[in-house]
Amino acid sequence: MTSTDAARRWYALPHPSTLRLEGGAWRPDTVQVIVADECLAAEAARLQRELAALGIPPGTGSRILLRSAEAPITSSDAASTPGGAVASDEAYAIDVGDDIDIRVPSATGGFRATRQLLHNLRAQGCVPRGSVAGTPAVRERGVHLDAARKHYPAEWIIALLHAAADVGINVLQWHFSENEGFRLESAAFPEIVSAGHIALADAVRILDVARGLHVEVIPSLDMPGHLRQVLAQHPRLRLPPGRERADAAITGTDHALDITQEQAVAFAERLIDDVAPVFAGCSRWHLGGDEFVDFARIDDYPALRDAAHARYGAEASGFDLLTAFVNRIAAHLRGLGFRARAWNDGMLRGSVVRLDAGIELTWWTNWHRQMRPLADAVAAGHPLVNVNDGLFYYVLGEHAGYRYPTAERIWAADWHPGLFPVLPGGGRQEIPHPYPDSLRGSCFAIWSDEPGAQTVAEVADGIRAPLRAMAERAWNGGSALTLAEFERADAAIGSPEGASPPG
Repeated sequence: MTSTDAARRWYALPHPSTLRLEGGAWRPDTVQVIVADECLAAEAARLQRELAALGIPPGTGSRILLRSAEAPITSSDAASTPGGAVASDEAYAIDVGDDIDIRVPSATGGFRATRQLLHNLRAQGCVPRGSVAGTPAVRERGVHLDAARKHYPAEWIIALLHAAADVGINVLQWHFSENEGFRLESAAFPEIVSAGHIALADAVRILDVARGLHVEVIPSLDMPGHLRQVLAQHPRLRLPPGRERADAAITGTDHALDITQEQAVAFAERLIDDVAPVFAGCSRWHLGGDEFVDFARIDDYPALRDAAHARYGAEASGFDLLTAFVNRIAAHLRGLGFRARAWNDGMLRGSVVRLDAGIELTWWTNWHRQMRPLADAVAAGHPLVNVNDGLFYYVLGEHAGYRYPTAERIWAADWHPGLFPVLPGGGRQEIPHPYPDSLRGSCFAIWSDEPGAQTVAEVADGIRAPLRAMAERAWNGGSALTLAEFERADAAIGSPEGASPPG
């Protein structure tokens, strides 16, 4: 490819919010990365190493200046973004001529900007001359990893972090506890830990890598449901059985904590206390709250019904008891320095107890008519994360009728961060542009329902394109790229150093 050809296309994901190319391309024999602000020194050093690995060693052939922006980079610098944009510490502005000038508000913005250069170099060996700017439409672009049903080695998770951060993912939600496994070392409760698990030293290493890549880690310890592995060793803390039905969506209660017992709730808090120090420095925690019992027939669980009536009156139901539990766990987490988030399906359904408005809701489904619509969460002021299961649920074995996500389906839906799962009957749920502050962003979810259906290497390969598609459309509130343009960019930029997972 000639320099003139290269100047016609900017190969990077997420695509810049604005792009003005001038012709010609930057590809010096040597380069000197100069940092104007000490807070950007680590990013400058990283870029110098990465350029050397791509065949552009240190020298005086050209200069890249990495400096703090004199004014906030906002939506005015990103006018072509379909979803608009807001002032963000992830923003960047880049001018490419004989030298390169990069202006960013923070080290995180420096990381985002330098990925733009590196993507072009990996894709076509040069960087087109011109000016580009980028500002995210939403604050969060996440990936949820169910590393509980299936054991993912520490090196695989680290490779995932490198691959995800490279394309603008800034959150890893680490789901280490499930019905089928508890896969994080525990000092206080060693009896609950599965044979294949992450040692504490490796967990610290994962968190250090994430921090260096500007990725926030959110621990995910689901309760009061999804606890079969834990409760197998503590059976006295299980919820008593309800009335079983052949058509029940959830059967049995061996996975469910008895939230009518103070002893059981206190145990849940001690379980959190044991692993919380591993996540020191993290700011949020996913407590679950979903699929505790068959929500469509919650009155068929006498223990819940009777306790709800005793505590909150005849109008109360098991949903009030569940809401009170979630509120208590959220308060406990707040005392440890974490903001709580929960899945949406069992929330906002109490008659008496109101869900703490500060709890973030990760909105994955409205598959059942009794689940509250998104509008209720918006009206109540809950922060929201869009985990649209129809597009972003990568369920191993395509269990429960799910299909593996594809970029083609994501583009066909014209998805953007405000487009949530449909209501029963196909009703549209959408938060239009410009997005309110309550819409934090979106998340892609890897669920290991049938752990043997794919190897960890196959999972890494399978998620690549749809995860990048979500990242592109979440950052830009949609995309100015066609599907074909996205696919060309995806193929061209390849993978960064450190993103090759073990098989």
